[in-house]
Amino acid sequence: MGQNHQPSERTPLRADTTVDTATPSDKDLWRQTLTYEESHRLLPWQSDNDHIRTGYRRQIRSIRGCIWSAFAFFHNETVNIHTHSIGAFFFAILIPLHLFPTHFPTFGRASDPLPTPPTTHDKIALTLNLVCSVACLGLSSWFHTVCCHSREVSDLSHRGDYVSCPGSVSKTDAGQLGIVILTCGTIIAGLYYSFYGQPVLQGLYMGFIFLAGVATTYTVLSPAQRTHRWRRTTAFIALGLSAVIPVAHVIIARGLTYARQVVSLDLVIAGGASYIFGAILYAARVPERFSPGTFDYLGASHQIFHCFVLGGAGLQYAALRGMVWGRQSLP
Repeated sequence: MGQNHQPSERTPLRADTTVDTATPSDKDLWRQTLTYEESHRLLPWQSDNDHIRTGYRRQIRSIRGCIWSAFAFFHNETVNIHTHSIGAFFFAILIPLHLFPTHFPTFGRASDPLPTPPTTHDKIALTLNLVCSVACLGLSSWFHTVCCHSREVSDLSHRGDYVSCPGSVSKTDAGQLGIVILTCGTIIAGLYYSFYGQPVLQGLYMGFIFLAGVATTYTVLSPAQRTHRWRRTTAFIALGLSAVIPVAHVIIARGLTYARQVVSLDLVIAGGASYIFGAILYAARVPERFSPGTFDYLGASHQIFHCFVLGGAGLQYAALRGMVWGRQSLP
């Protein structure tokens, strides 16, 4: 889907050239993308999927230039950048919108006002969920924007959101560590409503989820563990499935009807399944592994993964809104 150019046909850019000092020919050259082999040789940290054959940006040693590249031409990071930047913007807008109204509908009950105005705890829980979503999506978008700058800037841009292995960068880590933040924030907020009025159980399960998040973070960051993408993906899935234990507790103690009506069980399951399914597709490199070069610019597993992350975040936010309504509907 991209033009293949031989390295000998390219004019190298000076390492110190920035978008401010670049000549028009430099900018035209930046628009000429690299093949996988060229990128792996020149910029190995941004080349972790040999099924993506073309569309790699040249090295742009300017933050402004990296941002310019997100809009100036189409490359194999364009969709990754904008799916999560748009998502981060959307969730950021929701933060102030839900803080003040007394008519606080859920998506499923859009015309039903709450029996009483939302409490401070309601607003804190929803704000926590939204801030985690913005952090996850925003950091992911920023990483995909600047990963062509240099190994050092890539490392710095996602020090807590991805890890670089010798000779390469694992972009799986960028998404997964962001989702560790998002998953833990969402589950912890949901535990407040799942065990409303039971502070001991709230604290017990919140501590459990926090420790599960720490263990997952270690697995992704540890040099001894991070070299195998399926091991990282399994750790991420295990973190998501850790929510099964408190959910099962609620179902056993209060019944399935209570879990569906008060704890938004259906939306919680749908959101978790979205995260897990997207992560499996990415780890398996589906669909590009079956047709290398076909999905270089659109439809690659990482782009699909981003879309499932957006869907999961939206479903989990809707579930939390449903929990606010469910708590107030209790006798």
